[in-house]
Amino acid sequence: MQKSLLIICLIILVFGAKNTIANNHHESGNTITIQASGEVQVTADLILFNVNITQFNAEAREAFLEHKKQEAYLTSLLLEEGIEERYISANPINISSVRRSNNLTGYETRQQVQITLHDISQFESMQIALIENGFGVFTGNFSSSDLKNAQTEALKKAVEEARNKATILADAAGLRITGVQNIEYGIGGGYSPGLRGVSMALEMDSSGSLLQFEHKIPVSETVKIVYKTEPI
Repeated sequence: MQKSLLIICLIILVFGAKNTIANNHHESGNTITIQASGEVQVTADLILFNVNITQFNAEAREAFLEHKKQEAYLTSLLLEEGIEERYISANPINISSVRRSNNLTGYETRQQVQITLHDISQFESMQIALIENGFGVFTGNFSSSDLKNAQTEALKKAVEEARNKATILADAAGLRITGVQNIEYGIGGGYSPGLRGVSMALEMDSSGSLLQFEHKIPVSETVKIVYKTEPI
């Protein structure tokens, strides 16, 4: 009796294992994994102007007061240039004790302000004004008011490119695509502002500025798609 029960249990285990293997094979099937990118060019009509306010002094109070003077000047410049508040983003003032390479100790303030300029010509004149008033650390990057639409178009191109590549591989392998098993997005890409030439603005007068030319921003998106396939 016990021997019969043991045989029955073994049969159940064997058939159960076979069924599990068959199910797993059916679920995984044949797949093709493709990573592809899409890119579009968008016209730059904005500059993201980053201004870093920083002051160093042996006394924390003096460093802070000097910082506030520069902050006040920047505020007045932005008002003079007609920059709306919604296009200005400022971090809080940070102050910390530092030791410089010459063993000089003291306190340093730091604050970053980002300004969105819709009039690209303002970038040059504002740089000069800032330098003349003690500012020395600022950078600029091209951007576009049409960036979101460009990102959408780049994403569509990436998906289309992935599908084309998968179709080529499937045809070569005697398979056909039956659907999509998985999509990963946000694994790379994005837009690269690349503000080439803007740092040279101070070396040229306004009549010969490189900023008078149209600039294009490459916007790219990347996807990874797993396609389901079956034999033809």
